[in-house]
Order: sequence, then structure tokens, then C-alpha cells
Amino acid sequence: MAGETEHSPRPPVLTARATADELASLSLSADPAVRAAVAAHPNTTPYILGTLAADFPAEVLRNPALPLLRLANPRFMTGWPQAGLIALVRRPDAPAWLRALALTHPRTEYQVAVASHPALTAAERAQLAAHPAWLVRARIAARPDTPPDLLDAFAHDPDYGVRLAAASRPDLPERSVAALLSDPSRLVQQVMRQTLGAPSASRRPG
Repeated sequence: MAGETEHSPRPPVLTARATADELASLSLSADPAVRAAVAAHPNTTPYILGTLAADFPAEVLRNPALPLLRLANPRFMTGWPQAGLIALVRRPDAPAWLRALALTHPRTEYQVAVASHPALTAAERAQLAAHPAWLVRARIAARPDTPPDLLDAFAHDPDYGVRLAAASRPDLPERSVAALLSDPSRLVQQVMRQTLGAPSASRRPG
């Protein structure tokens, strides 16, 4: 599985002087420890890093050459396979510049992935809260750090999927609870009643 080998020892066949061609060949190894070491090696080319990112996102993010690659071409990752980029974005240690790439990417899947990042700034959260895709807004509605004003906006969102995400929270403002209990969708009403019936339910003051 992805990331399982991030603490594996460096295979003896992979030295500090390994060339880009040697590393490209080793990236096809059947040994995941070898491939992980290639993902972390500073001589690995950007293309090969892109092919390894889905399985070894931690190693790619820790690669010491990454800052230099970014300095030479700030958008060098944009041609990488989608699965690899999304794996990087989902990492808790994904840096701000990588989140910015995901926020501006033309494909919604990247915003869906970054919406669950634990270190979102207030500005990033607000940007995603206004996203046209309901699934992105629903991810923000489910975040524990979403402030009451945004929660209230989600309780009145035009898409019932976003309102469902809001109704699943036991910490809604009172005004949001009232809106969801009279929601046009019976499913949203039901989820809100179930949330209120949870023993741990505690609502924020309105």
C-alpha cells in the first residue's frame, strides 16, 4: 500500500551517485523498498517522480531535490498523473505551494482532495466553501474547524448533499439546526433529527 515503505532502509544497490538512467531502471523494480528509495533520491528525474508519487507520496515530498525542481519550474508537477498528484495533496505534510496548485487546478478532483487537508488556512477554506462543485463544499462543511458562519451558510446551501453534511454535525448553531429541521429534503430532516438524538450532541450558540 502507498506509504508503507517510507521508513524502509535504503537498498544497497542504490547509491548517492546513481544516475538518472539507473534510477529510471530501478523505478521499475519489483521491490517496493527500491522504488521508494528511487522516489526519495535527488537524482531522480521529475518524470520518474511523477510515476512513483501515487505509491510513495511521502518519499516524493521528502525528496531533497524538490525545492530545486520547483525553483526551475514552479509548475513542474502539472503534467504528472492525477493519482500521484492527488496522493501528494492528501498528505498532511503537503506544503502550501502544493495546496495552491490543487486549488487552481482545472479538475475538481484536486479541490475535493485538498478540502480535507488538516492545515488549510482560513482563506483557503473560504475559497473552497464557495466552490461550484457540491462535493467540495460538503468536504468543507464536514471539517471540524469550519466556523459557525460558514456552517450556517451550508445549512442553507442549494444542494442537499451539502446540507446533509451540515446536518451530520452535532455542533451546529441553533439557527442552522432550525433551518435543517424544516429542510425541503426529508432525508436532511431525518439526519438532523438523528444528530440531535446522539448522546454526544452539543450545539454551538446561535
